[in-house]
Amino acid sequence: GYYTNQQDKLIKKFKKTLKRYQPRLAAQYGEAFAETISTEAMAYFIDLIPRIPYYETAFYRPIILLNAQLIAIVKAMKKHGKTVEDVFRIQADFFKEDFRRIPGFMGRVYVSRVAGYFLDKIAKEGSQEGWEAEFVRGTSTDDFDLSLVTKRCGLVEYLKSEGMTDTLKYCNFSDFLMFPAMNIGLKQPRTIAEGQCVYCIKYKGQTEIPAYLDAIYNPVQA
Repeated sequence: GYYTNQQDKLIKKFKKTLKRYQPRLAAQYGEAFAETISTEAMAYFIDLIPRIPYYETAFYRPIILLNAQLIAIVKAMKKHGKTVEDVFRIQADFFKEDFRRIPGFMGRVYVSRVAGYFLDKIAKEGSQEGWEAEFVRGTSTDDFDLSLVTKRCGLVEYLKSEGMTDTLKYCNFSDFLMFPAMNIGLKQPRTIAEGQCVYCIKYKGQTEIPAYLDAIYNPVQA
């Protein structure tokens, strides 16, 4: 695999991720449990590295690499009786912390025509590699500024290839935190399970969070 020669670099990055998880896991399950998860997740991650798919389209690489890390942590946690949701709740909190650093002007930039040019370019380049997506700019009669239609999602295909079918419905859980942090409303009228994933994005619009994400965002009510 492409990333085999970058194993040391990937391990170094994953150690930083595990270091972030450590206090959360220790607080919830104890120090010994947290140490065990870190050790076993690293072993799973090293095993994953040769199979991590590589995309020439740079936009998709960090998405795939982050999910490789999450796969390793989920596998370690499930081995000890925990769930996908237990991991993703922690990761969602990390996303919230990270997205608070997004500059306030980024929402306006994201829906600009200049950004649209690059998003369209990304969609076309990714489609040539099998991550089939189409960028659509909204018109005056649409209730969105732009839409992204994904017909074949590289992340979904990767998760399936690793047998992580129980994570599929959460594959977009970062997006419903990131876009509101940029003052962008996100709606998803269709999911990849229905044939294609459709995102409708509007600056200063309302975000409609899918009910299935309650298990991660609002565990008390779930």
